[in-house]
Amino acid sequence: MQKPDFIGREATIRTREQEPRYKLVTMTADADDADAIGDEPILRDGKVAGWVTSGGYAHHAQKSVAMGYVKIEAFDPTAAYEVEIIGEPRPARIQPQPLFDPKGERMRG
Repeated sequence: MQKPDFIGREATIRTREQEPRYKLVTMTADADDADAIGDEPILRDGKVAGWVTSGGYAHHAQKSVAMGYVKIEAFDPTAAYEVEIIGEPRPARIQPQPLFDPKGERMRG
């Protein structure tokens, strides 16, 4: 923002002044035979609360993982969510910690 004239400066200022509408989350889903891959709805209390941007099976964690955006008003890290995978709502939970090496011990040696 130090540069006085760049394309999109006004839009960037407006965006910074607004409250965020969505929260980026990582979720694990109870999906035995299929995984989320993207564009699946995230549900809370039977209502659409967001959408999956990407997903797949995390081999190290041995869990089905989905990343996506949840509306701020529907965000609660302790709430029960569902991800609709192949038309079937599957239970999902927000992961507050990274699934792989949450304490960063591997990178520190």
